[in-house]
Amino acid sequence: MVLPRDAQPLSLALFLPNWVGDTVMATPAIRAIRRHYPRPHRLIGIIRPKMQELLAGTEWFDDLWPWEPKWRGGSPNQWHLIVQMRRRPIDILVLFTNSLRTALLALLGGARQRVGFARDGRSWLLTTKLFPEKAGGKVVPRPMVTTYLSLAEAVGCPPESPHLELHLTPEERHLARLIFTKLKLQLTKRTVALVYAGAQGPARRWPAEYYVQLARYILAETHWQILVVAGPDDRQVAELIRDRINHARAQTMTELPHLGLSAAKACLAASDVVVTPDSGPRYIAAAFNKPLITLFGPTDPIWGSNPTINSADLFVDLPCRGCLQPVCPLNHHRCMKELTPQLVFDTFCKVIENYEASQSAFTPTRLFAEQA
Repeated sequence: MVLPRDAQPLSLALFLPNWVGDTVMATPAIRAIRRHYPRPHRLIGIIRPKMQELLAGTEWFDDLWPWEPKWRGGSPNQWHLIVQMRRRPIDILVLFTNSLRTALLALLGGARQRVGFARDGRSWLLTTKLFPEKAGGKVVPRPMVTTYLSLAEAVGCPPESPHLELHLTPEERHLARLIFTKLKLQLTKRTVALVYAGAQGPARRWPAEYYVQLARYILAETHWQILVVAGPDDRQVAELIRDRINHARAQTMTELPHLGLSAAKACLAASDVVVTPDSGPRYIAAAFNKPLITLFGPTDPIWGSNPTINSADLFVDLPCRGCLQPVCPLNHHRCMKELTPQLVFDTFCKVIENYEASQSAFTPTRLFAEQA
């Protein structure tokens, strides 16, 4: 049984997800917990260091404890977290992760209540257990935002909207303007962000040549400008895409010295429409209410399903759909290759028709209008 929230000020900690998209999908649950346990209850986020940029601008946490599960120092990093938890005792620890290791850390750290899903052999480590629905011995896919909200409900929170939420700091708003200015992109022109990303393997990537073809369609048939969004690991390919497009209205953020999550947030928030695979930037853009065109390859759309996201979801209905493999096990990559540039461009035209009908024509992107 979870401790009553009004008995005394409690110390709560959340073991946050490891991936960008999952962290964004956890924001409704974080918001629900903060609302149900307002200050003076203390809320701590245990978070991968790079994710701190992602949550900058939000005001849910009283403290963030960085923890890197794949840090080369491994054991010292874990012992440091255990010591930190024992020095500042935790009443309730909610595990957004499903790993055995984080549940063991919660126990060794002395958390009185340990709330999470009973899977991966860790049931005995939890005091409040949630059980995922299974069929044929496998977990039944359901929206991650719903899964995370069930954790919030397990600690007494009432139902919460699944609307994803991120914020920009004043520095990030300024960064957005600097990026567009440096890249010679017009602040008053509609911008489509083309996301090239695949942090969990090449199977999630749309072919680079398809980005070039799509960009050429957009430049020839519309007045929109293009920003290719990519991370540091994708710098070389993103620059190749830009060079192949070879047009003043098409630029890439890889020219920037810093390609962290702050820059990605700034670029996505400053764009009007986002074309993206099912990767972290999709959920960042969704949190800023951007219309999306999502290219689903090896992932099942149900995991990222959310009624508050405005997304045209494209996928090929193959027998192997939803394999979740980082590299195509059948070596054909049809799930992405059959999402042709023409198909995506036709979808883009429908999306921008609806978008422009709901916006004032030729006004600045909302972010820049707010800064004016």
